[in-house]
Amino acid sequence: MEALREIEERLNVEVSRLLTEGFPQAFLVEAKLRVHRPEPEVYLRVDTDTGITLDQCVQIHLYLREKLEGVEWLPANFTLSVSSPGVGAPLRLPRQYPQNIGRLLSVRLKDRRWLRGVLREVSDQGIVLQVQRHPRSIAWEEIDLARVEVPQRNSRSKF
Repeated sequence: MEALREIEERLNVEVSRLLTEGFPQAFLVEAKLRVHRPEPEVYLRVDTDTGITLDQCVQIHLYLREKLEGVEWLPANFTLSVSSPGVGAPLRLPRQYPQNIGRLLSVRLKDRRWLRGVLREVSDQGIVLQVQRHPRSIAWEEIDLARVEVPQRNSRSKF
């Protein structure tokens, strides 16, 4: 298990470097090496500050596939998957928050309490979430998990 974590750490560094070189507008959100499959899979979630398109994912996939093929610390027969984080995926980086201003978020704080509201502001210090009619400042250090929620069509709650 420790070896897998080391490979994933190296993968994070290498893919981030390659993205900076080839696609400076893109950034790595998550890199995993999935080994419980017929063939090992390098699984990457990539985004941009304005959201990422399917075409961009395809271009990044082709670029990274070529660059990663000769890396000796990766399994020789790996497959590569590049995708966007998706609506239900947790926000892992502060850089992901600005593109979600105006959207409904569920935020779990480090003390295990949940807050649900509309993201109003993002700063170096944290976020401002409008919970019902009250703005609530939340420091980055307080956030354990945050997800964008898709509002229900028949929802009567007002944020």
